[in-house]
Amino acid sequence: MKKLLMVLMMAFLVMALAACGDDKKDDGKTEGAEDKNNTEQAEGADDAEGSEGTEEASGDILEDEYYNNLVNILKDAGYDLGNVEVGDNDFFVDTKSSMKVALNGEDMLPLQVYEIDPDSESLKAAQETGLAPAEFEGQKFDQEGVLVIDNHYFFLSEGHPDQADVYKLLEEKLK
Repeated sequence: MKKLLMVLMMAFLVMALAACGDDKKDDGKTEGAEDKNNTEQAEGADDAEGSEGTEEASGDILEDEYYNNLVNILKDAGYDLGNVEVGDNDFFVDTKSSMKVALNGEDMLPLQVYEIDPDSESLKAAQETGLAPAEFEGQKFDQEGVLVIDNHYFFLSEGHPDQADVYKLLEEKLK
């Protein structure tokens, strides 16, 4: 289990470093080019397609009433939320949809929420055992530390400082 968590943490680290690498490409621009881009954006030019894609993804996922309610519960409880994004539907078995959101600036340890097919045998097993069947890089295993409420899995890494409080809040508000 520790090896899996280390692999996941390394994957997050690699993604973070890759994201930082994109910032350095922008640092190489000349001031004139930056001023031109700022002027075009101020005039309403539509050059920021990448950021719009994120906004659209956030908007689409928040159109789901359950996810929107969850975000409101977290906001009302005083949590500082990062971007709400579509999650990885291939991690847990029988996932229909998923989302992830960073809580209180912990970008490397986001809250991940998975909607599972309500008729799934793996969901029934997770409700009984507390272990959610998952698959990562071709290896199947039962993930510990997953909160199961109705047909949703909630996963917040043990390393997150607010894990216990978030799980308690979700159990109170969603059960």
